Amino acid sequence: MTIKGLFDHLFRSHNQELLHFAGQRAAEVAEDVVQESFLRLLQHPEPQMIENHRAYLYKLTGNALVDYQRKLAVRGRYHSEVEDLDSLPADAPGPDIRLHHQQILQGVLRALEQLAPLQRTIFLLHRCDGLTYLQIAKLLKMSRSQVERQFYAALEHCFVASLTADP
Repeated sequence: MTIKGLFDHLFRSHNQELLHFAGQRAAEVAEDVVQESFLRLLQHPEPQMIENHRAYLYKLTGNALVDYQRKLAVRGRYHSEVEDLDSLPADAPGPDIRLHHQQILQGVLRALEQLAPLQRTIFLLHRCDGLTYLQIAKLLKMSRSQVERQFYAALEHCFVASLTADP
């Protein structure tokens, strides 16, 4: 069974019972908690190697519920302090800083456009999507070392472009 098929099967088989389980402890966020559990399962390096997926999903859901309850406790503890902070004026950057940041962003976008398509893809997958070199290598059917070389070439190009960019 493919990983996609495995997740589809697990979702169809266990979503309702996990919603019921989470709903008993935190009905208002049960769907979010269960979704978080499936996201955590997606992050597992080898989900097909888990012996008991149902038990693992219950454990993940229980952990997500504990995390949610901790967040509530922290928010409750600091609620009044946060309200005080909300009444303070914001330190928004002035127009000169915004213009400078806009110029930097335009330079970065130009540098990314100049990259070879493969380098740009690898750069964005690693820096923006957070994929590891190994994950990118599997996705693009390349070796890990090829992915690293392409990423560092892209990084070097962007660095050089930032040094030579017009202010």
